[in-house]
Amino acid sequence: MAPIVMYTTKRTPAGRAVEITARMIGLELDLKIVDLVKKEQLTPEFLKLNPQHTVPTIVDNGVALFDSNAIIIYLVEKYAKDDSLYPKDLVTRARINAMLHFDSGILFARLLAMVQPIFYEGSPDVPQDKLNAIHGAYDLMEATLQSDFLVGSSLTLADISCCTTLSTLDMLFPIDAGKCPKLVAYMKRLEGVIPDYHEYNTVRSEEALAYHKLKLEENKKK
Repeated sequence: MAPIVMYTTKRTPAGRAVEITARMIGLELDLKIVDLVKKEQLTPEFLKLNPQHTVPTIVDNGVALFDSNAIIIYLVEKYAKDDSLYPKDLVTRARINAMLHFDSGILFARLLAMVQPIFYEGSPDVPQDKLNAIHGAYDLMEATLQSDFLVGSSLTLADISCCTTLSTLDMLFPIDAGKCPKLVAYMKRLEGVIPDYHEYNTVRSEEALAYHKLKLEENKKK
């Protein structure tokens, strides 16, 4: 089988979630890095694949798919040897879906609201209200954690999706271990469970932090 082509960036949590999922089910990806600053996502060729011009976008045997949560479910349903990452039990699956929506609707949305003005619009500031919203998301995660993993007693797509966003959030805006001890312990636990966690999450999040600092400095000079 030819490798699935994935258009992504190295730093985006959503793309990293797809990479981790593929790694865990033994699937090869042919990565195509998209330069968002150069607006490569707005080329006619890319817009044919994804009119919403977002990354990640995959092409599997001629079929283009976008939205990381849709992609990771698709990959597991089609290619995984078992259902451990996305169990067929309806209650378990509903709880996983709820956390996937929490990632995209709360965690990633609040990360994007903070960094997009800095990365792409020249903002020199870290607004306190947006920082408060991020720490509010940490509080929600702390309350949600009732066991070693987000859903049940083993790793699922919920953990894979949320951990990529959380690792970047934590690198840029550190989690307070005194206020969220369960969340800090959870993130540490995932380091020992997810293959190549350091490369996918720590290194890529450090790159995001470096870029964040660079853009803040550049924007303040304007």
